[in-house]
Amino acid sequence: MTNRSLGAIALAALMTATALPALAADADPVVATVNGKEIHRSYLLEQQQGIPQLRQVPLEMVYDQLLDHAITGQLILEQANKQKLKDDPQVKAAFKDAETRILQQAFLAKQVDKDISEDAIKARYEEMKKTMPPKEEVKARHILVDSEDLAKAVIADLKSGVSFEDEAKAKTKDPSGKTNGGDLGYIGKDETVPEFSEAAFKLKPGEVTQTPVKTQFGWHVIKVEDRRVAPPPTYDEAKPQIKGELAQQDVQKIIDGLQKTASIKRFKADGTAAEAKAKN
Repeated sequence: MTNRSLGAIALAALMTATALPALAADADPVVATVNGKEIHRSYLLEQQQGIPQLRQVPLEMVYDQLLDHAITGQLILEQANKQKLKDDPQVKAAFKDAETRILQQAFLAKQVDKDISEDAIKARYEEMKKTMPPKEEVKARHILVDSEDLAKAVIADLKSGVSFEDEAKAKTKDPSGKTNGGDLGYIGKDETVPEFSEAAFKLKPGEVTQTPVKTQFGWHVIKVEDRRVAPPPTYDEAKPQIKGELAQQDVQKIIDGLQKTASIKRFKADGTAAEAKAKN
């Protein structure tokens, strides 16, 4: 395993730990039982935080999928226990590998937590703010369909008085748009594909595109509800990213220090002696 991959493992473990909020007992209800075994909401949150693409998604949007996965996992675990697979030699070896990785992660994560102070994060935040130019954003909604004709029909509906939100819930193929009326929140020019940004940033608040906008995802009808110059992120908003960056640097520093003070002998793939690597 390389230094960089060890760092990535530790960083992922650290970010998962810091991203998961503590739950009060009354906020951690049982969400399912499987043959008497309780599954709690906190377990679904843990699974969600373990999938980078889902970390910022509201739990409600992926709740059913996560719950199905948890129930299926419990059913499979029951069968594995019935077959006493813990005693299988291959399973024992896999447990040993997992134990090694967990100990590596725990050491690096604890060391990073000790090394990175709140003051260091705040200092980096102040540096970051100085390098962030004002950024124009629009608050937009969109309706995504498969063809230009369908998009033109959407525009016709809007002109006839149908609300954008209702039309989005009825017509868009964007899954989140079906529940939130196509709301994208505030977006910057660099946060969407160029064709979408170009069309959206030409609109004034309250305006809707009068011709369909084609992108790699399909055909869009876009509405802009507000424009603003975005303020820099608050400290609390920026803290996870800053801590992640500092953690990545610290992990590499830790590993470099361990290597410099260790007695390490390297061999070639056939077991013969290899040239010693010079220490930096």
